[in-house]
Amino acid sequence: MHRLISLLIGLFFLSSAFADNRTTLHDFRFWSSPERTRIVIDVDQGVRFSINQQQNQFTLSIRNAKLLKDTYKKLFFTDQRIKKTRVKRDKTTYRFKFSLHHQYQIKSYTLKPNDKYRHHRLVVDLHDQKDQGIKAIKKSKKPILKKPTSTQHASKIILIDAGHGGEDPGAIGYKRSQEKRITLSIAKKLAKKINATRGMKAVLTRRGDYYVSLTKRIRIAQANKASLFVSIHADAVKSRRAKGASVYTLSERGGSTNFARRLEKSQNTVDQFGIQQKSDSKDEYLNKILWDLSRKDRETQSQKLGAKILQQMKKLGPLHKKVPQKAGFVVLKTPAIPSVLVETAFISNPEEEKRLNSNKEQDKIANAIYQGIINYYK
Repeated sequence: MHRLISLLIGLFFLSSAFADNRTTLHDFRFWSSPERTRIVIDVDQGVRFSINQQQNQFTLSIRNAKLLKDTYKKLFFTDQRIKKTRVKRDKTTYRFKFSLHHQYQIKSYTLKPNDKYRHHRLVVDLHDQKDQGIKAIKKSKKPILKKPTSTQHASKIILIDAGHGGEDPGAIGYKRSQEKRITLSIAKKLAKKINATRGMKAVLTRRGDYYVSLTKRIRIAQANKASLFVSIHADAVKSRRAKGASVYTLSERGGSTNFARRLEKSQNTVDQFGIQQKSDSKDEYLNKILWDLSRKDRETQSQKLGAKILQQMKKLGPLHKKVPQKAGFVVLKTPAIPSVLVETAFISNPEEEKRLNSNKEQDKIANAIYQGIINYYK
């Protein structure tokens, strides 16, 4: 009798342990870009899943799973690729059926936690077919990206890079503001000013809340034959008292100060999915850039451009650094053209965070960068 009771108790704890071992679906996030839609699910380690694709729909099945109530509310996302989402539960298996507008290439993979994300992640990408991608890019273009009305052939193309985006929020402010939203807003305002100027045209590396890899931002500049590259950021540090703008140019040897090296590491090492993109990358494309014969002239011109921007930023308030600094930012390795990274202010400073979220102040920042560009060309 005692043995039977012991066996029943053992079975009870075994079944309880099995129930507790279910994979919790902690969060769902969706990101849309002109090229793809990305689904990110925060999960526990060892998630078991499968994908079944049938023409204009696909089913994501996750076995032995537990769906949180708050997570369920985030499932029903629609965009230019996802028409409708339905959820069906079969015992402990959840099936997420996505009805699509067209047929897409679907890729999936898992990622381990890192400094930014404490959960394991299941990532599903919906990539456009070639003809669909062209249509999506055309459809997604905003008026500020059109050619200037004042001239049919813009001689100066300025590549404006809004830092971070999508799964990479960038720095987080004292009141939880996200760097990625502020940089995009300032970038769009700057683009509008440039496009209203005769003989100049602005191109944005991203037009919405989605991630563009660091090396792809470089390729966008090259594809558009850009004559300048300006990357916009808003840094955060532990001290709330740090304040002021600064401008960085490329150093192939790495940051010239401890602060520059810390900033360089935060910008270069990890994208939103933990892919390492250090400045000493063995990527063949970047190595060619490093050995570009005109890099010396690019460095000189980048310093001049940075100084002109700082002269204008100084009119808005104190500078963090009065002269352009050097750091090994991957995104600045744009071949043969002047390239700068502008840290507009410290989002970790409550006063500067408030400024960065102000539409009026964003316009002032955009105008300062714009005037710096104009003065550089003069």
